[in-house]
Amino acid sequence: MTVSASLMLGALVGAVNAVGAAWTAHRATAGEPGRALNLVLGGMVVRMVLILGAVALVLALLPVHRGAFVGGLGLLFVGGLLAEIAIALGRAPGSSRPPADA
Repeated sequence: MTVSASLMLGALVGAVNAVGAAWTAHRATAGEPGRALNLVLGGMVVRMVLILGAVALVLALLPVHRGAFVGGLGLLFVGGLLAEIAIALGRAPGSSRPPADA
């Protein structure tokens, strides 16, 4: 597999994680405050298990360029974490709530 294909595959796995993180955080902020932390942490555990399994399968079964795959995954993984934190703290663009430190 080429370096660019490995990079795109890693980015795809990272993007799926980022979308899941944003969706979980959005659902948590829309619900009861007492359940928000449970939903965010539970969603994180489920996503980590699924991502670990997906990465292990890709690295074991496909001839990917490991550096490119991990680089693409890592970039979007960190982006997803930052988006999840921003949404959970109410600082997402378009948020009508004041920042948490106000």
